[in-house]
Amino acid sequence: MNQLVSIIIPNYNSEKTIKSTILSIKLQTFKNYECIIIDDNSTDNSINQINDLTKNEQKFTLIQSKKNGGVTKARNLGLSLAKGKYITFIDSDDIWDKDFLKNNIDLRKNK
Repeated sequence: MNQLVSIIIPNYNSEKTIKSTILSIKLQTFKNYECIIIDDNSTDNSINQINDLTKNEQKFTLIQSKKNGGVTKARNLGLSLAKGKYITFIDSDDIWDKDFLKNNIDLRKNK
């Protein structure tokens, strides 16, 4: 099973943590994913960090909201754009183990 997984990250002023979050996604052993980052009108340097880390990477999409709407709106926007059979969320201050996606896909296989 190598179904596409959509990863949704709501981001708001996460310049201190977003780099680690994105790097933990890039290091995943399961590679069939798309990552949709919804920026909720950040006023810090997180947008520049996201752009630096994801430029020329087709797996990553950054959507910038013009108005702060909160985490729920950001997640719902990400859901509306997701193309994967499976969807998962990660907050902009979380880090995944390199096998997080693989282990979760393996669990689906065994059901």
